[in-house]
Amino acid sequence: MFKVAIIGPLVSVKRIENETDDFTSRLSFTPYIYESAIETIDIVKTQYDTYDYFLFSGPIPYELALRTGLDPCKFFSIVLLETGFYKALLNLTNQVRKPIERLSIDIVNTSNVVDVSLSQLNVPVKNVFVKTFDAAIDYWSLYEHHVQLWEENKVEAVLTCYPDIMVALQEKGIPTDWISTTKLATRHALETIDNHAEISFLKRSQIGVCIIHIDNLLYEDPSKLSYDIQFTTLKMNEELLLLSREMNGSFVNFREGQYMIFSSRGEIIDTFSVLLDTIERLEHTWSREINSGIGFGDSAIKAEMHARKALQLTQRDPDTIILIDHEGKVLDLPSEYHEKNSVYHEKNLLNRLNEEHINISLFDKVREVIRRKKWSTFTAKELAFELKMSDRNAQRTLLLLTTAGIMQQQGEEKAISKGRPSKLYKLDDTFL
Repeated sequence: MFKVAIIGPLVSVKRIENETDDFTSRLSFTPYIYESAIETIDIVKTQYDTYDYFLFSGPIPYELALRTGLDPCKFFSIVLLETGFYKALLNLTNQVRKPIERLSIDIVNTSNVVDVSLSQLNVPVKNVFVKTFDAAIDYWSLYEHHVQLWEENKVEAVLTCYPDIMVALQEKGIPTDWISTTKLATRHALETIDNHAEISFLKRSQIGVCIIHIDNLLYEDPSKLSYDIQFTTLKMNEELLLLSREMNGSFVNFREGQYMIFSSRGEIIDTFSVLLDTIERLEHTWSREINSGIGFGDSAIKAEMHARKALQLTQRDPDTIILIDHEGKVLDLPSEYHEKNSVYHEKNLLNRLNEEHINISLFDKVREVIRRKKWSTFTAKELAFELKMSDRNAQRTLLLLTTAGIMQQQGEEKAISKGRPSKLYKLDDTFL
């Protein structure tokens, strides 16, 4: 279900909620009622990541939302149409029970509904005072503007964009009505959001294929023993299986050095940063060149075809991962999907490693083993086995990392046989 925030004054939000019953199968609605329209900015900034869409009661909160600088792809507004203006004018005429010849109107400066509406009247109002205002205005200044015109006997009625001003002017005895959005415009906005949600759902449920290609240089190196090759392959397969689980997909090793993960478009995009991090980790740990291409489609065959095309494009530019959508077009993901959790180049870490003359590549391998095995504590012997080094070298590495303040000793392992118990180590969470 897609979450929609409804933002506006109380009376507007209530009117919108009255029209939402037909859309609750796919959309869930949460009201955000403000006292002043300027509150829209804080509401949107605070809740932007919480909601799939924002529905604004009219052009005023919508204009303020645009000023947050956030991507407006989530923003939808109920449009102010001529019918809303005519409805208010008709209600106002009914209040005074005579044709209105002198009228004061306020309207946000991004709307031309007043000019368009007045130009279509067969019986035009003779004297019109139109006050345009910025969306961030202190709207009670508009109240003072209308009152002044009334007291100077320049107008006999008022049309305002603010329901609070309408109430205040009516209490002062000034005939006033509210230029509001219509039921038809409200339903149109809800239908638009519902259509976007449906398209988004269909896209997310499309089949996605991620192809990962690992170079074969390891097999061409005569110095590598069969055991080394098998060990490296098994460890890399373990990493890719974990990645497949993160993507909620099916893992296939269809040829030497090439793997496919079948999942959905939504799952792959949501875990794209995990894919990036996994590839970087494997490249650092095993000194291999890795490329990946991703394809989407309405069928597995089409998605795989697009993934192969994406892999070819990626291999021309190894620093990127190409995604091709169901139409065969290269897909650009927002920058937040490219964020990585890597600490390879963190300045404090590098300084500590340099002080103890520890190779950054060696630390990367140690850190990645700890992350992959999800060790809270471990021994030098366990580390030596994973990195295929001697126990002595593992002990020396851990001693240097402890001296650098990167590793910590956490007591000793319980002895299960004669001999000295092994020391337990833990990587400081700052560098994990």
